[in-house]
Amino acid sequence: GVWGGLGLNSPRWGLLGAVPDMRMALGAVRLARPLRRAPAGRAPSAPAPRWWYVADVIPFALISPPYTSVPDFPGCRPRDICLQVAEPSSAGFPRGALYGFGGNPLGLTARFRPAARVRPMLGATGGALWFPRRVPTTRGARFNFTATAEAGVTIAPRRGPGLALVYRFHHLSNGGTGAENPGVASHLLTVGVEWP
Repeated sequence: GVWGGLGLNSPRWGLLGAVPDMRMALGAVRLARPLRRAPAGRAPSAPAPRWWYVADVIPFALISPPYTSVPDFPGCRPRDICLQVAEPSSAGFPRGALYGFGGNPLGLTARFRPAARVRPMLGATGGALWFPRRVPTTRGARFNFTATAEAGVTIAPRRGPGLALVYRFHHLSNGGTGAENPGVASHLLTVGVEWP
């Protein structure tokens, strides 16, 4: 399948997200394989989930311009992440937003009610994104790790591709490889198309 999503105004959630008001957009191609076949004799609408391995190739990632990190800012304590106040962003992405790419090679998804028209799903993925400059601050890193928790539904017609509506909680940080490691927590609302 393919999917794309947008997240606005990242929250400040401590370790999960230390940098507020960042915007992120992602576009991906998803490959999925069932971990095992459904047991013989089980009704296709049985409540037990079917588990799938999933992997995303992300040729398109867009993030707000990095904050200027000011470690010597008055009142900035050691080990704090102190940011220069940025001007309010416009309705779109601010000037200086960065394009990147990456992937999620580690993913697991539970799909429920595989024979129904509306098919709930829960999942998680792990991967990385690369940007041409350090993000999300000027003392961050160009290479960042990602982790995502997903919940959504696929609306499937009798034939042809289905429409996937998924909420993704997306975390991005460099795992301590940069001079500082500020995380970004994004609430991504995504829409996708899935082929059987």
